[in-house]
Amino acid sequence: STKADLFLDIGCHHGDTLIRFLEAGIRCPTVAFDPLEQNLKIARKTLSRFPEVRFEQLALSDEDGAAKFFVNRNEQTSSLLENASGNLDSFRKDTEHLASIEVAVCKLDTWFARQPQPCPRSILVKCDTQGAEEKVVRGGIHLFKNYVTAIYAEVMLGEMYQGQSDFPGLRKLLEKDCGMILHNIYPCLHDDQGRAVQLDALWIRPEAAGPSLH
Repeated sequence: STKADLFLDIGCHHGDTLIRFLEAGIRCPTVAFDPLEQNLKIARKTLSRFPEVRFEQLALSDEDGAAKFFVNRNEQTSSLLENASGNLDSFRKDTEHLASIEVAVCKLDTWFARQPQPCPRSILVKCDTQGAEEKVVRGGIHLFKNYVTAIYAEVMLGEMYQGQSDFPGLRKLLEKDCGMILHNIYPCLHDDQGRAVQLDALWIRPEAAGPSLH
């Protein structure tokens, strides 16, 4: 199992990825974030046997307040960001907007400052925010520099969302600014023309590079 004081699932959707982390050995207080009430309703059922999980109806970003959120036909493609050419070319049906709604947004550092003390010493993060991953990190830069031991994040390779994070930018932010190392890259998602459009990657603190994170 992996030792940590807190696990944050940012963009939990229905909880399907989080349940895999929990079953793999995450054993600590866990907070699952999603801006959509209907997603959290399903996630609560999915994760009902894990009492250590609590839920926050919130989109984490680089600002506090409210923002437009695009709800797409395939819920997993919904985002704070508007579609760009990659989604329109490769996944037009899945990323078709069903609605544009206003959701609460918050910086991770703002949210963290409101939490009960004492501060956790080691935080693990899973972040799947459909191109807004860099916004999450920038909004939690104090947390990432001082407390985050590892982040497992989705990374866009194609031009999927307007203003999205890209791999070089996210690497620079996490490695040069936050002192982490790129530990692993996972198989790419491809479109029907064979183009690599996104992947998942794991960054860790160098001192955490032990077998428990492999």
